[in-house]
Amino acid sequence: MGYNKIIKYADIIETYTYDRQLPIRSGARRGISRRNAMGSVDNDGDHPLSPQEFEGKRKDNAMRASMVFRRLVAANLDGTHHPLLLTLTYKDNETSLKAGYKDLGSFIQALRYKYGKVFRYIAVPEFQKRGAVHFHALFWDLPDSAFETERQTRTISGLWGHGFVYMKMTDGNQRLSSYLTKYMAKSFTDHRLMNQKAYVRSRNLKKPVIMSVGNFGLDAFLEESGVGTPEIDKSYDTHWLGRGRHRIYKIAENSSENL
Repeated sequence: MGYNKIIKYADIIETYTYDRQLPIRSGARRGISRRNAMGSVDNDGDHPLSPQEFEGKRKDNAMRASMVFRRLVAANLDGTHHPLLLTLTYKDNETSLKAGYKDLGSFIQALRYKYGKVFRYIAVPEFQKRGAVHFHALFWDLPDSAFETERQTRTISGLWGHGFVYMKMTDGNQRLSSYLTKYMAKSFTDHRLMNQKAYVRSRNLKKPVIMSVGNFGLDAFLEESGVGTPEIDKSYDTHWLGRGRHRIYKIAENSSENL
């Protein structure tokens, strides 16, 4: 029996099937650190990388990191709440990402003081051509009035306090996950993120559900989910697990209530 993995988020089911079982290494640490889970971009410890070496190394991992990030965003685009899209910019030429994250943290605290702690967010940095940092962010569960009155009150802009704030009420479409992932992938290979997080998020974000099952369990899960033909179906060879297959299914609206 091979190794099978299911990843479910929003109305999407992804399955990975392999010919062989996942090898178990003695003494291997289970799970991943919170630092890595937050998308930290690290160097090699005692052997600092040049910008060219860093970018080359990160490109090797950028695709996997982008998939993990996209699923995280997509898990929160479930149609129940439409997020606000914010772009936070600097009037001055702030080029320090460390300073930028500090200012972003202060902005989040100010929002919590103003609107409470129930909202969710995820934010990614980007460097403008002039070198200045700015942030692209999605916020869920902020009051509608925060958006509706911003043009008159400039409340959000005042809480940010460092420059222009662009706000847009979205329709919650899954395309937003690709939009934000584009910036995350771009920043992931930027040497200016060395030893910095590639994104930040609130702890209350919904996360994809990941489970390992046998062949019977996989078939039963898909049957119960009521999915049809996969929208994506790719096969490939792996070094350790033999032949692999990746499928992506869209859950029909009348089937999602059964899960």
